[in-house]
Amino acid sequence: MDSDPLAALVANIQQQIRDLPEVNTAAKLHALLGRVEHAVKHRTDMTAAATQLEQAANAALDDDPWVLFHRAAADLLEALAASSR
Repeated sequence: MDSDPLAALVANIQQQIRDLPEVNTAAKLHALLGRVEHAVKHRTDMTAAATQLEQAANAALDDDPWVLFHRAAADLLEALAASSR
C-alpha cells in the first residue's frame, strides 16, 4: 500500500489529538437537562426543553473531538485492512 494515504491518516489523527478538550464542556447539556427537570417537577410541557437537549447532545457528538478522533483512527484501521486484501 502506498504510504502517502497512511501518512495523511496518521497526520489527521495527530491533529485530532491536538484538538482533544482538556476540560469537560457539558455545561450547556447540564443547563438544558435542568430545564427538563424543572418541567418535570412543575408538570409543565417539556417538549421544547427535551428537543433542545436532544439537539444539543447530537451537536456535541458531531463536533466532539473524541468522536472525530475515533473516526480518524477507524479510517486508519479501514485503510490498513483494505491494503491487505
